Amino acid sequence: MKANFGYLAIVITLISASLSGCLGGDDSDSEGYSGPITLVVYYDSTSGMVETSMNNGQAGPTTGVELSFDFADTTSDSGAIAKIILDPDDGSDPVEGDPSDNAVISYTWVTHGVFETTLTAEDEEGNSHSIEVKIRIDMNAVWSETNTNSASMSFDVTPDCEDGEPLADRITISSTVSNPQGNIFTGSANSDVTWKLNNPSGEEISSNSGTIGDGQSETWDYTTRNVDEGFWTLDIEVAENGDNVNVDNQVTIVYPEGSEDPVNPRTE
Repeated sequence: MKANFGYLAIVITLISASLSGCLGGDDSDSEGYSGPITLVVYYDSTSGMVETSMNNGQAGPTTGVELSFDFADTTSDSGAIAKIILDPDDGSDPVEGDPSDNAVISYTWVTHGVFETTLTAEDEEGNSHSIEVKIRIDMNAVWSETNTNSASMSFDVTPDCEDGEPLADRITISSTVSNPQGNIFTGSANSDVTWKLNNPSGEEISSNSGTIGDGQSETWDYTTRNVDEGFWTLDIEVAENGDNVNVDNQVTIVYPEGSEDPVNPRTE
C-alpha cells in the first residue's frame, strides 16, 4: 500500500499553523490572527493578595501584588519588536516598555478583582498582536481602634476590574475585642459587646455578642458567600457602663479559586 505523503504534509502544515502565533494566556483573536508576530510571554504567577491596614483612623501602608511578564522570546517576521504593552484592567494607564532595553514588564496591583490583563507586542512596522491573561487579586485588610466603645469599619467589596465581574466568592472576618486590664485609677468592669455585619443595603447579614471580662478578649470569626458589591460595615458596640475596648479586625475578600489563568513559567 502506497502512503499518501502529499496528504500527510498538508495535515502537518495545518496543525503547525494552528499552534503558531502565541503562547501564554487566552489569545483574544488567535483564530483570526495571520500577522507576522509570534507572541510568547512567560509569567510565574497569576494571583496574589493585597495587604492594607488602618490604625485609629490613619491609613497604614498598602502592600500590592507585583507580577512580571517576560516577552523576550516574542518575535516578528516583519522586523524587531519595538514595543511591549501591559494594560492592567484596573483603570490605570497601560504600561509600555522597550524590549531592546528590558523585555520584562512588571506591574503592581493594589486593588482587588479578577483583571483581564492585555499583553501586547508591536513590531517596528506597526504590526501588533495581543493576548489576555486573567489575574486574580484578593485583599486582606487589617483595621484597629483603641480605647473605644463604638467602632465601625467600612470596606468596599466592589471589584476594581473594568467589567466588575466576577464578584468576590466570599468575605471572611476575624474580629478580636480586648478589654484592657483595669487598675486602681481606671477601675475595672466587664464589657458587653455586640458585633454586626451589614451589607451595602444596610441589611444585617450576621451578628454576635459576648461579655468580655477585665483583661480578657473575645474573637468573632465569620464567613459569608452572600456577597453584594459596594461598601459593607462591621460595627462593634459596647453596652453602657462597660469598659472601653480595643478592636482588631481582619477582613479578607477572596475571589473564586481558578478564576485566574494558569501560570506559564519559563522552563530551562
